[in-house]
Amino acid sequence: MAIEAETGGPAPLWRRAAASRYLSARVVAERWSLLIAFAGAFAFFSIAKPNVFLTWSNMQAILDDASVATCLAVGATLVLVIGEFDLSLGSVVGMASASSVSVMAYHNWSTGLAILFALLPAAAIGFANGVAVAFVRIPSFIATLAIGSIAGGIELAIAKTSIFEGLKYDYIRIGLQRYGGISLRTIIAAGLTLVFLVILRTTVFGRYASAVGDNPAAARLTGVPVQRVRIIVFVLTGITAGIAAVLASSSAQQYYAGTDAGYLLPAYAAAFLGLSLGGGLRFNVIGTYLGVLLLGMVTTGLTIMNQPSWISSVVQGGVLLTAVAGIALRRRGALGR
Repeated sequence: MAIEAETGGPAPLWRRAAASRYLSARVVAERWSLLIAFAGAFAFFSIAKPNVFLTWSNMQAILDDASVATCLAVGATLVLVIGEFDLSLGSVVGMASASSVSVMAYHNWSTGLAILFALLPAAAIGFANGVAVAFVRIPSFIATLAIGSIAGGIELAIAKTSIFEGLKYDYIRIGLQRYGGISLRTIIAAGLTLVFLVILRTTVFGRYASAVGDNPAAARLTGVPVQRVRIIVFVLTGITAGIAAVLASSSAQQYYAGTDAGYLLPAYAAAFLGLSLGGGLRFNVIGTYLGVLLLGMVTTGLTIMNQPSWISSVVQGGVLLTAVAGIALRRRGALGR
């Protein structure tokens, strides 16, 4: 129609075909941009460093390193689905790690109780975030940032300047155990992704969460318990941070205050990368998982190529900015503005 208006009549056949090809290429690029980027990065590093990058040990390392980031990114995705943010994730990882390892170091508690003392405080912080956002009506940016600061203070109160080593063997084995060449922490991260995929795609709660993210006022009018959904999502997000804390401390075989630095940005970068999968405008955990693997592959590839460590932070920030900008442009186009 636009071509006809400009020329004063029907557009030539060749011009219509060119326009059709352009639109088709654009749709393909938008719909599969994450997979295209994944394949491009894999091809680049495979050609640049084939003897190092294309090895099973390197693939294992990428999957292992992605396990903690996957747990956090899945949690970030849950919050984004309901239209909120959780900036306390990194602090919750530090607090949960301190709580978990301290009960082993100070009280010689079992591995099971140590894991419980990672998950319970993390869930409590998630509950506090949910109450602050759902009932007190504090914007999630401010509420989670403030509560995250409290969690960071609790971490310092527990750990002080101590370095916790000599963790129980059963606890360490969580991070080191392998089954058929695949680490237990990789299996846990993939399993967590699958669990939340099922929750969001097939359950009533998943539909409620999407409805709250789309339009909370309309969701409330249709009978969706908006406040309850928000609190549950924040609690689940806290639990994912607790799981990430266990995986991080068990694989490192030690803990000291401040190890949570650098977790937040990759989690949200992966979640926004995953938003492009399938061309939709909805956050999804499968796309998030692929986003985590893409960021991990790029970080590992840059390390193999002997690039400075700061480049990874620049790349992650650039990826997040590009992903958000692309989403904004696509939504503007979808609204015709």
